[in-house]
Amino acid sequence: MDKSIHSEHIGTFVYEEMSRAYTHEEGPIHWTLEISDDKAHVYEMIQRAEKLYKVIQEFDKQARVAIADELTSYKNDFWPEYDENDEHLNWDEVDAGKYDVTPETFAASIKLLDIVIRNEDIYCEYDDGELFGGHRIHAYFESDYRFRSAEI
Repeated sequence: MDKSIHSEHIGTFVYEEMSRAYTHEEGPIHWTLEISDDKAHVYEMIQRAEKLYKVIQEFDKQARVAIADELTSYKNDFWPEYDENDEHLNWDEVDAGKYDVTPETFAASIKLLDIVIRNEDIYCEYDDGELFGGHRIHAYFESDYRFRSAEI
């Protein structure tokens, strides 16, 4: 097993024996090529990573919108932007949606941190922009970048 492989676009990936993955942790986005599955071929995976890297801005933009569409209602229902114990809280304003986060605000608040290229799909981790108290958002995509699901 090569200890490192180089991507012309992303940089050098270093093999980590414990996780059986190649990682690149320089820059704002950390990349991982997960090869723990015997079906995975590292050079095919790096080609997939480079292909994604070339469209990363558009991918991220579409991903943030899809994640916001999936999780905005959950955010507004279970992680409110108001103090439920505030004796001066106007519940009519709450019911009218005054404190709700919009999908646009949600999408603008989150930030891509990690991309894991796996044999069958792509996993991404997002900073929640404090929408969920600092929890990470976990998003899953098909290999062709179609959004599958997101969760906290």
